[in-house]
Amino acid sequence: MLKWFDAVNWQQGEWVPEIVVALWDGEKRFLDLLKEIRESDTQHRWSTRTRPLTKQSLARTLDAMQRDELVLRREDNSSAPRAVYYQISPLLREFLDQRARPAAEWIDDHQDLIERIRERRFLPDGDRRDTDDP
Repeated sequence: MLKWFDAVNWQQGEWVPEIVVALWDGEKRFLDLLKEIRESDTQHRWSTRTRPLTKQSLARTLDAMQRDELVLRREDNSSAPRAVYYQISPLLREFLDQRARPAAEWIDDHQDLIERIRERRFLPDGDRRDTDDP
């Protein structure tokens, strides 16, 4: 079980899930990535964040993800200003394709449970009620 904990925590960090979703379809420039995440409703599905993603927070998270070998960074100095691109690393893509797919399929099979859990997360503590529902 400790190995599972290591795998989950390896991918933790503020904005990591949103970055992975945004980069899933391929390489993106920094500002395009920032814009896509800001405009996406992905971050609002589970998060109670009230502040939008900032350039500094995205840069910090991408630096950490690059250090942890979750993303690759590429500079293109042939244009002015230079372009910086990010993409999911082959290691992370392999992990998600081979290991996370069974979890995603389980979640897909249990959407009713997932929706109940998601709804409960957004209830104020005083509004939480005990229920016999599974």
